[in-house]
Order: sequence, then structure tokens, then C-alpha cells
Amino acid sequence: MSSKDNNETKKITKRSFFFRLIGTVLLFFLLDFILSAFLLSGLEKYYGLNSNSKVALIGHSHLMLGIDKEKLEKELGVSVAKYTREGVNVADRKVMVEQLINSNKNVQTIIYGVDAWSFTSEGLSANSYGQFYPFLNLRTIDDFIKNNASFADYWTKKIIRTTRFDEVLLSSAVRGHLGKWTNLKYGNVHVENLKRGLRNDEYRKVENRQENIAIFKETIRLALKNDMEVVLLYVPTIDLLEKVQQESFDEAISIFEQIAKEKEGVEFLNLQDSWSHEYELFYDPIHLNPKGQKTVTDSVAKYLHYNQGYLKK
Repeated sequence: MSSKDNNETKKITKRSFFFRLIGTVLLFFLLDFILSAFLLSGLEKYYGLNSNSKVALIGHSHLMLGIDKEKLEKELGVSVAKYTREGVNVADRKVMVEQLINSNKNVQTIIYGVDAWSFTSEGLSANSYGQFYPFLNLRTIDDFIKNNASFADYWTKKIIRTTRFDEVLLSSAVRGHLGKWTNLKYGNVHVENLKRGLRNDEYRKVENRQENIAIFKETIRLALKNDMEVVLLYVPTIDLLEKVQQESFDEAISIFEQIAKEKEGVEFLNLQDSWSHEYELFYDPIHLNPKGQKTVTDSVAKYLHYNQGYLKK
């Protein structure tokens, strides 16, 4: 074979390799887009985003384990969006409310989960913004993540969409497609272990930080501005945690009471006094077990029926 033929063969081989490489890259991004779109639609179903829900739950694991979405829907006769995530703080929940406002146009009532630690920064996930990665296509979410994530992490998630889903988000997406909304933790709190920990000063402290209170109030104003009524729901926490820091605890409660008193369209449903001493309802000091979830869901359904006008079946 002549050198000219050799050169021509090399050119053809290079072009063939180049086109195969381009085809592989394009196929990768096509599959990445299709799979991420499938997962995103499942996640939206799981959270009740882009739905016709009239009631929406906003909060972290405390509210997640405190309310049975399907039971509440059955009792009220309306669809309920359960937008709850583990470890989210007041800044995260402000973004969640904004997202809900933009995606769910029929929401009439937001049930916002509160507790004595609502304005405490410590004790929640420092990287909770990562749970918003699947929604990077939304401008408000994009800005929020850009201000929190590292440059490399942000752009990796921006370019390769499937990297936006961690194990928890993958599970939630699958549950959304399967229509499984059950959130339960079985078992009972070990009271003696809790008392021992309290004696050793091993508990999460209540700190009512002004910057977090300001974000919380801004979130409430945002919901009211969009013609939504807000129910601040205190899902009970075990009373032993309250007693060791009564002053700070009472201060947090008074903030919720004052906001409800001052703001038309805001109500405070405090279930703490009713159930905090019923230890058999708790999985751990702040989370309810299935019995506790049923008890609280029944209480919330009755409240919404009599105070918000939702029809009980």
C-alpha cells in the first residue's frame, strides 16, 4: 500500500473515531436527559408538586412522620401535597414555599410544620440544599443552589442531570411513580435513656436566632401575599425536652402565637400540650410512631374541617 493510501486510511479512521465519539457523547446526554426526566416526574408526584392540591404540607422529618397524607386526603375530601424533606431549615422551607406557589396554583392552605427548634441553626443538615438539585431547571432553585454549593458541584449537577439524585431522592422518585406515600418509624422512645441523656446535658438546645425568625416571617408574608392561609402546626415533641429548657421553649411558642395573633390568615395549631406527655406515641423524642401519626392526623383533619371549612367524609 502506498503512503498516499496509508494517509487516506488514517484520515478515514480518525474521522470514524471522531464521529463515534460524538455519537457516544450525544447518546450519553440523551439517556441522561430521559432518565432524569423520569426521576423528576416521580419526585414531583411524591411531593405533590404541579398538582391540583388544595392543602400543602411544608416541613422536615418532624412533619413528615407526623402526618399521614393519604388519611388526611380521605378525611378532608381534597388532595394534599406533602412537600417534606429531612433536615431542611427555615431558609430551605422558604424556597419550598416559593416552589409550591409557582407550581401548585390551587393551594388554599399551607400547613407549615413548626417546633421549638424552628429558629435554631444547629442540628439540621448543613447540606440540605442538595435535596433541591433535581429542580435546577427552576430559576429560584438555581440561584439558591449557586449561592450554597461549590463551583465544581454546581456545574457537575448542572451538566449531568442524573447526578442530581442521591439515594434518598432516587427512592422518593420511585415511590412517587408507585404511589407510595407512607412514612413510618416503628417502635417506642426509650424514656430512661432519654432521661439519662438529659441529665448529662445531651440534647439539642433551643436557640431563637433573629435571622431565622426574620426568614420565617418573610415566608409567611409570601404565602399570605399569594392568597394562601397558613396553619402553623406544632406536631408534639416529648415533654421532657421542653422541661429542661422551658424559658427558650416558651419564647419560641410565644413567637408563633404572636404571629398568628397579628397576621390575618395565619393560625397556630399547637398540639404540644395535648400529646407531649403520651410517650407511647413517640418513636424518639421528636418523631412520632404510627400510633402517634394517626392521632395527630386525626386532630389536624378535625381542625381543618371545623376551622378551615374542608368537608369531612
